[in-house]
Amino acid sequence: MENNLLVPVVMAVAGCVAIVIGVYQGLVHVAPGYEGTIVSGWDGDLSHEEVLLVQLGAVGVGGAVAALWRKRLATVPFATGGIVVFYAFRAVFSWFRSSRRPLYREFSPRAPGFEGETVVFVLGAEPFLVAGGGLLLVGAGIATSKFRTPVEEGDESTPPSLRT
Repeated sequence: MENNLLVPVVMAVAGCVAIVIGVYQGLVHVAPGYEGTIVSGWDGDLSHEEVLLVQLGAVGVGGAVAALWRKRLATVPFATGGIVVFYAFRAVFSWFRSSRRPLYREFSPRAPGFEGETVVFVLGAEPFLVAGGGLLLVGAGIATSKFRTPVEEGDESTPPSLRT
């Protein structure tokens, strides 16, 4: 196996690692210089969507490895990466649309202990790492679809009807 065949697999593994690290980071943080913390209510456990994102990353790695033998399987990391990127954009978009909890604007939360104090929410590392991991999976799918297998390079022992 040539070294350049491992590039898509390494890209997919790096994407999966970025997704795993990303889901353990916070989607939104309190801006520096403001008092307060965000309590998610999950007590540190991952949400259902975050577990699914990690599983999609693992499926993308498996698809990138399988695509080395079957070129049609290159759609697996491409599709899983697209789903992961869509999730990251959807999560950020819902925070920007929310009027109750605006991003990058001062507001006074209606919570005990915040009598008139203002706070600013900013994006955390999660959406950037998850989107980057998804883009790496998409890139792995594109890279595996570009490689030529020995059958495609004109193996004379293979009949033309079996060449893809």
